[in-house]
This record gives sequence, C-alpha cells and structure tokens, in this order.
Amino acid sequence: MASKEEDSPTVSNIKKAILNNLHTRYTSEYNHLLECTALDPRFRTLPHLEKEQCDDVFHGLKEKAVLMLQNKDEGKECASGHPPAAEQLLDQTDRAGTELKPPPSKKTALEDLLGGTFDEPVAQHISQIDAEMIKYRAETSISLNSCPLKWWKENDRLYPLLSSIAKAYLSTPATSVPSERVFSSAGDIVNVQKSQLLPENVDMLIFLLKKTCKKKILF
Repeated sequence: MASKEEDSPTVSNIKKAILNNLHTRYTSEYNHLLECTALDPRFRTLPHLEKEQCDDVFHGLKEKAVLMLQNKDEGKECASGHPPAAEQLLDQTDRAGTELKPPPSKKTALEDLLGGTFDEPVAQHISQIDAEMIKYRAETSISLNSCPLKWWKENDRLYPLLSSIAKAYLSTPATSVPSERVFSSAGDIVNVQKSQLLPENVDMLIFLLKKTCKKKILF
C-alpha cells in the first residue's frame, strides 16, 4: 500500500484511502493480529517485521500464556475447595454456633516485592513457555495450503502450552452476521407495499432470495 513514483494520482489516492481505513479499523487490534499471525505455523517467522518487533510479539504471547496458566491454576484451586488448614477452620464452630472464618493471608514484604519473579509455579510456567517458544520459532514453516489448526493438533504434545493459546487465537470466532443478513433481507421484502404478505410467503421469498444469491456467488 506504500505509494510509488510510478503510481498515477488515482492509484496513489486509493492506496492512501485504504491505509487510512485500515488504520482506523485495526489500530487497537494490531498487536492481536500480529500475535495471531505468529501462532500460525505458515507465517510464524513474521518476515514483514524487524527482529526486535518479532521478539516483542512473542514476548506478548509469553505474558498471555503465563497469565492463562495462572488463571487455570486458580480455577483448579477454587474447584478443589479450600486448603486443608482452611477447611479445618471452617468446620469448627464456636459456642454460639457461628462459623469461624480463617483470617485472610497477608503477603510479606519479600513476597510482595519478588513474588512475581521467584514464585515457583510462575517461574516454572515461564521456563516451560520459553522452551516451547524457542523450539517453535526454530520450526520449518508449513506450506500455505496446510491447515494451521491441524498442525497444532498433531503437535499438541510437543507444545502443550502454546497449543492451548493457539487454539484460542485461531479458532473461528462466533458471529451474528448471517442472522443479521436474513433480517436485512426480510426488511427489504416486507415493506409498506407488501405488508399483507402471509408469513409462509415471506419465508419462501427469503429462501428464494438466499438461493439466488448463493448461485450468483458460485457461478
């Protein structure tokens, strides 16, 4: 989309308009798009970026992967209930019959200062995701006709952490576009001049309209 000297004024203006439109639409999602691209084994080398930019993209993925693992650990802890010591305290009751609740645990100054760096589960997650990323970035890119989700499924055991975040990024997002298109078509058919149409006739007209549009796309 960069303008060139040989471009005519019309082509140059079109390129500028497209760039402005993309900038407006994707500025806030740009990093997300880069991360999705990095997790696609066809384009994981990010050849359109400088090395420092590539490192920044994978660093962002690393932070998100660690955060996702921490959330999973917290979910498991919540699902398994309170720690044994807390369970014993909760089972105890005082003479009045009221339940005794354990006091909230407080972090020491050392935990607050260095807990994020030297906490054992976090450090383990970081070392594991680092090892997977080094191995993944050294992989050979697959062909453009290959399916990235199939590749992640086949290499799930080699990259257990990366594959989880890759499936979250590369899966098909839910969309309401098809249903909204049907409503728009119905609004074009059922108008003031055709307000007396029977419901079954409206259904048939919408069906015929969609079949006609599909045939036009195919041919």
